[in-house]
Amino acid sequence: MNKNYYLGLDIGTNSVGWAVTDENYNLCRFRGKDMWGIRLFESAEPASDRRLKRSGRRRLRRRNQRIKLLQEIFAKEISNIDETFFIRLNESKLHMDDKSVKEKHPLFIDEAYNDVHYYGEYPTIYHLRKELIVNEEPHDARLVYLAIHHILKTRGHFLIEGNLGEAKDFNIAFDKLCYALKEDLGWENNAENAKEQIKNILTDKNKVKSDKVKEIKECLNTNDSILSKTEIKRQNIITDIIFKLIVGNKGDIEKLFALEKKSLTKGSFSFAESNYEEDVRPDMEAEIPNFIHIIDLIKGVYDWRVLVEILQGEDYISNAKVSQYEKHKNNLKNIKKLIHENFGREVYKNLFVDNNNKSYSGYIGAANKNCKKITVKKNSKDDFFKELRKKLEEIEEDGYGYVMAQELLEAEKIEDILPLQRSKSNGVIPNQIHKAELVKILDNAAKYMPFLNEKDSDGISNKEKIISIFEFRIPYFIGPLSDRHRKQGSHNWMVRKDGENGRIYPWNIKKIVDYNKSNEAFIQRMTNKCTYLVGEDVLPKNSLLYSKYMVLNELNNLKIRGNKVSVKIKQNLYNDLFKNRAKVTGKMVLEYLKKDLPDLQKEDLSGFDSDFHTSLKSYMDFKKQIFPEGLDKSETQNMVEDIIRWITIYGDDSKMIKRVIEKEYPDKLTEEQLKKVCRFRYSGWGNFSKKFLKGIEGTDVDTGETFNLISAMWQTNENLMQLLSGRFTFTEEIERENNKVTEKIEKISYEELVDTMYVSPITKRAIWQTIQISEEIKKVMGCPPEKIFVEMARGGGEKGNRTVSRKKTLAELYKSCKADVRYLAEKLNEFEDRDLNSMKLYLYFTQLGKCMYTGEAIDLDELMKKNSRWDRDHIYPQSKIKDDSIDNLVLVNKTVNSHKSNDILDGEIQNKMVGYWKSLLEKGFISKKKYDRLTRKGEFSEEELAGFISRQIVETRQSSKAVAELLKRINEDTEIVYVKAALASNFRKKPLNMLKSRRLNDYHHGKDAYLNIVVGNVYNAKFTSNPIHWFKRNKNTNYSLNKIFNFDIKRGDKVIWEKCTEDEDGIGHGGTIDRVREIMGQDNLLYTEYTFCGKGEIFNANPISKDNKNINISLKSGLDPRKYGGYNGAGTSYFAQIEFDGKKGERVKNIIGVPIYIANQLSHNRKAFEDYCKEVKGFKNVKILVPKIKKNTLMLIDGFPMRIRGEGSRGGEKALFKVSLQLRLDKENAEIVRLVEKYFEKNQREPINEKIDKITNEGLNSLYNKLLVKFKSAYLNRPANPFALMENKKELFKNQLSIEEKAECIYKLLGALRCDAQTVVDLTSIGGAGQACAIGINKNTLGKSKVEIINQSVTGLFENRKEI
Repeated sequence: MNKNYYLGLDIGTNSVGWAVTDENYNLCRFRGKDMWGIRLFESAEPASDRRLKRSGRRRLRRRNQRIKLLQEIFAKEISNIDETFFIRLNESKLHMDDKSVKEKHPLFIDEAYNDVHYYGEYPTIYHLRKELIVNEEPHDARLVYLAIHHILKTRGHFLIEGNLGEAKDFNIAFDKLCYALKEDLGWENNAENAKEQIKNILTDKNKVKSDKVKEIKECLNTNDSILSKTEIKRQNIITDIIFKLIVGNKGDIEKLFALEKKSLTKGSFSFAESNYEEDVRPDMEAEIPNFIHIIDLIKGVYDWRVLVEILQGEDYISNAKVSQYEKHKNNLKNIKKLIHENFGREVYKNLFVDNNNKSYSGYIGAANKNCKKITVKKNSKDDFFKELRKKLEEIEEDGYGYVMAQELLEAEKIEDILPLQRSKSNGVIPNQIHKAELVKILDNAAKYMPFLNEKDSDGISNKEKIISIFEFRIPYFIGPLSDRHRKQGSHNWMVRKDGENGRIYPWNIKKIVDYNKSNEAFIQRMTNKCTYLVGEDVLPKNSLLYSKYMVLNELNNLKIRGNKVSVKIKQNLYNDLFKNRAKVTGKMVLEYLKKDLPDLQKEDLSGFDSDFHTSLKSYMDFKKQIFPEGLDKSETQNMVEDIIRWITIYGDDSKMIKRVIEKEYPDKLTEEQLKKVCRFRYSGWGNFSKKFLKGIEGTDVDTGETFNLISAMWQTNENLMQLLSGRFTFTEEIERENNKVTEKIEKISYEELVDTMYVSPITKRAIWQTIQISEEIKKVMGCPPEKIFVEMARGGGEKGNRTVSRKKTLAELYKSCKADVRYLAEKLNEFEDRDLNSMKLYLYFTQLGKCMYTGEAIDLDELMKKNSRWDRDHIYPQSKIKDDSIDNLVLVNKTVNSHKSNDILDGEIQNKMVGYWKSLLEKGFISKKKYDRLTRKGEFSEEELAGFISRQIVETRQSSKAVAELLKRINEDTEIVYVKAALASNFRKKPLNMLKSRRLNDYHHGKDAYLNIVVGNVYNAKFTSNPIHWFKRNKNTNYSLNKIFNFDIKRGDKVIWEKCTEDEDGIGHGGTIDRVREIMGQDNLLYTEYTFCGKGEIFNANPISKDNKNINISLKSGLDPRKYGGYNGAGTSYFAQIEFDGKKGERVKNIIGVPIYIANQLSHNRKAFEDYCKEVKGFKNVKILVPKIKKNTLMLIDGFPMRIRGEGSRGGEKALFKVSLQLRLDKENAEIVRLVEKYFEKNQREPINEKIDKITNEGLNSLYNKLLVKFKSAYLNRPANPFALMENKKELFKNQLSIEEKAECIYKLLGALRCDAQTVVDLTSIGGAGQACAIGINKNTLGKSKVEIINQSVTGLFENRKEI
């Protein structure tokens, strides 16, 4: 073709829409097809889930390795007395006929001593550990091994550094917490003086949790301090939440850190929750990385408290556990007698014999069956205790054991009555506790087991080796020890010392591994890359330079009465407040500025939230504690920056931090300074590099001044985005710098272009699909496009619906309002929440029923009429800024509005109404942003007006920039134009009037791509890529952002847009828009999907019982799943068509899944799949016809297009498919679908209001009939077609269902027509099944069907078909 053309792209997380047009917005054609379409793919999953499972597997593997090493050390000693001991131990879980040593007892088989004798002597492993600690007499080597085996298996956590004394010391844990709270949250208290008192309260068994918190708050009372009332309130909130968490109650983390409500996945929790470590903490680490260290320190004190409860004053954990055992045993005996004597055999049996959710068996997770102990499902301890408490309370005063029952009832927790040996609280035991026992046992054993003192060639004894096994953790900066797969790109960076190629053990790792070089490689891997400069390492978020950037970026937005503060005032605020305060509040700024502006009010300040979010924390840490003389010297600054970087990398590893500082800066810090530095905690990385902030120089095109970015932020009042705008040349300089280091692209491949990008896996997949599409289009067209228009969706899916009820919010505001608002409250109750979706009505209630410009009362009845004299107005005019948010809208008298200028509000209106607006702000009816706009004085500056335009068209998000930069590198002569989603969305509404429906089909992605070309080109031609330059040339012209399509737009002689004329509803007609509307009305888009081979879970990771019929994979190689249980649901990699002998000797064709574990074997065993078909599936004389059919491959099965997805879970006898035909409806029915979709999107269960929702019975009946026709025609050969049911129940739908039931039925029926992986729909409302329409085709049926495979290119412009 070789002609000028445009490419439009709409890039989502699981789709790419694309369109190719000429310069007049006509779709280009190829081989009779219009060139626009959609590419769907499964969104790449974040790595977090896989990481958790991988961590779990690694933890078990390393535990097994510890046991294996221990067995190697004990092997010779034990084989002298029992040759088969380890064999029996390792085979203990096997059935007798699978064991190599046919012995009943796995531990002891001596004639005089077997397992019965052992368990009689040592009922729990802790009894054995205690015996070996207190008794120095010789013991059997097998007993010593078993005790050490248990210690190495459950060795405790490594969260606390230091020795046993430090691990048990309350003061150390509490001091760390107090220090962090003071530094990070400004927590002022007398904790130092009250420390002992707090410790005693926390360990008092006679106090309930809530009383403990109350007493501690009294100890730390801050009411007598010099703090203000607000500050005292904040201090008390912090204290309350911290100690609620420490005693084990729930604490509100959002309140603790002054976060917005619902900003965290879980804003309130307790450390006692079972999912804290697995779910709650990982979520918080991702959401509040700067505060997670405080959470961990609070947990440290909580763990100390729980540990004290467990140890009960004992030196060794085994002593405490044995005491617990005896307590449990004695109390259980007494409780059983109490229940039996007072309630009889039946109640006793239900509580202690039966296995149910309220029984003792469910509490301990074990039961007796046929005189044999079996494992049962463990239930909530609360269920059993609730039932037990209920029975104990029913014992009357004259009943048996009444006093004893009352004593038992006084216990706060069931653990106090019947403590368990194995419980979640064991997780708080630090390794030091277990190590103390290990050392004592080894010391005692070494006196009668000489082999423990034997040393190897390096002088290391077996006793030392065992201790090193216990202590060993692979240092995180060393990483994986195996380097077998390094050449295949595995994550391995460990460096060995020269000549050291031997096996690495816990006791020789320092001899073999080069710690320094491995550490350097680790740092290189840890450091992210700059958002703007290719290949440059980012700064730590707390570095001095990055902290300065963040503070200035926020401070440069500060305004007084709508105008930016002077540079001088800004610099004074920075030097006097930010350099001396850990947190700068709005109140501090106000008080500081009032020195020169005494009449300044809180409402006069804007441009920031109530407080500043940024601070110079690291600067203050080093200035106050390390270098009081100052940080002005460059040598000092460089050292501090390095130290901050190391702290960010190594986190809590203070030993490593100290080691690196001493190596790199010997004798620069005193021992006391080093100690303080190692207590500092900084986490997180910034987005920019040092070179970006200090090494790139740009020029102000107006003044000619040149400076780097951080200097510009200091010497001007511009934030980063403003500095990167067209007024400065920073963007051009950045591009020039990147061109120096960016290599020319020689090969289009994922590895070369996408794999190394610093974006999420989700974004990477979308980018690669985009590149493939653009390359294929380039191939078809014969040249690169003249322009590429890019719109990229934000991560996290579609924008969420409003979850806070407007009605509820208003009702609460009215309740707290001192003014008489009874009339408004009564009127509010007359409306449903959904009625408040009407902006006019909502504004009426937020303005307390008054005009915002005159204060005149608004007649509510008149307001709701069509031609009311009350109307919405934009505070900042639509012609200058496209902002329809609540913060820019007011309800006013039309007459006043018509006299308002096309600029900011008239001063007369402001003077008259400012008091009223202020009262609305104070009562919470309007936001600070809205108040600032209403009270704004002075005209818009040129920069602001240009900024309003920039905001519409200039993209700032990193992911969008990454895509655009990559497309530019591939297509050097092509202009890349960003298109913000709002532009096409607004154009769809007006003037185009063609709103999208996501429920109807997926074509909207391709149509959005087309609109990106149209709208993007109009804005690009009108304002160019630099709105500021355009504005400076055209500032005296009359322009309107709201009416841009109402004017002809040209660039030179080329007509970009022929104007349209809007009717009274704002819909455009005439000119270019008619052609655009005609093309948008077409439904001939190409549709393809990404086909792939599965590489995820090999099978469902949850083991299932041996009795489950679906079991088909063994737990381990060689273990019969019918004996030992196993797994089902083998993950499918892809499919294959095979031929084999049927039951009657005939040849049968079938399509079956190739499991991932079989696909993995094919590289070294070419017959693995064939063997699987024979041995697992039982097929005979197998012949493979088509070896690989990828998932999502398009197939025509008896003429109906579907995509193969997987296999049915029950034996895999069914092949699962999804529809591959996009639904097409006429304009009227498509609009009904959109309205139904909109109704359910609101997630409201209010009745349908025909006036508001525009949904009618007639419309739904018509749409039902239309869908019926679709199922009878285009979807006739769809498996599980509901046509017969729909035809049979047509009258029921029409006459018996309510309008809401009809809408819901339609909504669900559409699911059976969509191209989604989920094909099941609920049709119970019309008498169908709850799990209807699932597409699963029996493989015997599939083998007899006519099957065609359609191989499509990425765009669908090329395809070939093959019948199989």
